[in-house]
Amino acid sequence: MGNPEQGIVFVFTGTSGSGRKTIAERIGRELGIRPLISYTTREKRPKESDGRQYHFITRQEFIEADIRSEFFQTVEIDNCFYGIKKSDIAIATENHANVYVVVNRYGANRFKYEYADKAVRIFIYVNKQTIRERLQARDVSEEILTHYMDHYSEEVSYRKDCEHVFENMELTETIEHVKKAISPYLTAVK
Repeated sequence: MGNPEQGIVFVFTGTSGSGRKTIAERIGRELGIRPLISYTTREKRPKESDGRQYHFITRQEFIEADIRSEFFQTVEIDNCFYGIKKSDIAIATENHANVYVVVNRYGANRFKYEYADKAVRIFIYVNKQTIRERLQARDVSEEILTHYMDHYSEEVSYRKDCEHVFENMELTETIEHVKKAISPYLTAVK
């Protein structure tokens, strides 16, 4: 694993469809915080590209990497594997004081357990109706929409465990609130 003494791991978590990835990416770019990108076996969705949202790999590649203990954390969601490689964490934390990652609550818990005060969980959510409207506007399939709705209550309950919680009703405003909340954590070294 990386050196948790070098900086903060900003752990963006929250409800699916809340904009957490968009917020994390924008804040990362604006503040020079490097992303940790998960590996997944799920199919690429429209407008996704390998190495940006995820590293898309085959199920066999994932299993082989897992057998070699290459992953810091893995999870199976809807018959698809997701995981973050230890080597990616080591490289990112060695070369950058602060990193960010977008994970579900299980991943957020693992980062908090391993990094303690050096992991700051930022929970982003919106209400169910807003998620439905946003996903429908993006022409997401009914299957994905149903999945998001079915998991909403379980996902939103995790907010009470996080250091910072934001309802994302207006993207620019939410980004500014998150930046203000994390600025005290930023170290001088980048």
